[in-house]
Amino acid sequence: MSKGPKFEVDDCTKFFGAISNANLLVTRAQVDLVAGRFEDALEAVEEASRLDSNNREVRKVMMKVKGVAAARSNGNNLFKASIFSEACAAYEEGLAHDPYNSVLLCNRAACRSNLGEFQRAVEDCTAALSFRPSYTKARLRRAHCNAKLKKLEDAIQDFEILVKETPEDEEVSRALLEAKEQLSKKQVAR
Repeated sequence: MSKGPKFEVDDCTKFFGAISNANLLVTRAQVDLVAGRFEDALEAVEEASRLDSNNREVRKVMMKVKGVAAARSNGNNLFKASIFSEACAAYEEGLAHDPYNSVLLCNRAACRSNLGEFQRAVEDCTAALSFRPSYTKARLRRAHCNAKLKKLEDAIQDFEILVKETPEDEEVSRALLEAKEQLSKKQVAR
């Protein structure tokens, strides 16, 4: 959808009709939600509701988007205040509306990491990556958590992927080098 032509809502309504355009906007809202563009998703579904207020699918997606966006906002505010257990619960509320949302899974992983729950953070990142394989933030978070769990082979694997994707990122290159050094020391000690 991001590569397709951009039309103003009124122009689309004239061309497709209100109901068809509402369906298109619902699809756009769902794509935006998956991509982590929560405000855009909310805007699109609200416009769809304006065009076709009796559509059950529009109402269903509206509830989902509003629930996810509110949970993310609440979770982000709690995270910024370093109230990680409550932030984790807020992201879980959003996941109740959209259990496959990679952004909420990654955010919950950040909370769990800050709470020292590294294995659970790895699980959240792995789930996020299963839904969105190119999600760099989830891969980086998983790599760091695996390093803290001393699962160095797994951390190195993620860091190597990240170095290929973002060769200019010196922090990732340093983390990869450090993980490799730790693994070498661990193997020598055996």
